[in-house]
Amino acid sequence: MDTAIIHERTCLICKEKREKKDLFRLTKVGEDRYGFDEKQRSQSRGYYVCKSHECLKRLAKHKKVKMSADDLMKMLNHLKKGEKDYLNILKAMKNSQTLSFGMNMVLEEIEHTHFLVLAEDISEKNERKLLLKAKELNIKFVYFGNKNQLGEIFGKEEVSVIAVKSKKMARGLID
Repeated sequence: MDTAIIHERTCLICKEKREKKDLFRLTKVGEDRYGFDEKQRSQSRGYYVCKSHECLKRLAKHKKVKMSADDLMKMLNHLKKGEKDYLNILKAMKNSQTLSFGMNMVLEEIEHTHFLVLAEDISEKNERKLLLKAKELNIKFVYFGNKNQLGEIFGKEEVSVIAVKSKKMARGLID
């Protein structure tokens, strides 16, 4: 029987619970300043933030937790190192019949979707709709690129979301 302990923490920004390894740790370094605890070993009170562009963007504007630009850049660089090159992978997959794109098509085929790629500049209204369905159906998702970059994959001006309908391909993009 596997008795591994999973350490979960809550993201300061989006309030979602995640494993510690999937979060950045911030610790107090001054009166009202926080720093990036890269090794997660600092002996002071800390906050956790998702390893996502969206949460980092919102952290930069956070009123209570003030971070240095250097620490924010370190965190962004960490993200970039760990990112898959979704654009090139999706370009290679575009003719495979396993992708759908655009809000209407994705929502129509959401029951057959295993992974979503959302543009970082997707509208809040569309984001809410998609995330509600994704959570309801337990579909993993990632924010990547902007609408223009996702649109280029399909020769369109803008695409705000891409759905991966192949379970095997979705697993490859998630892992």
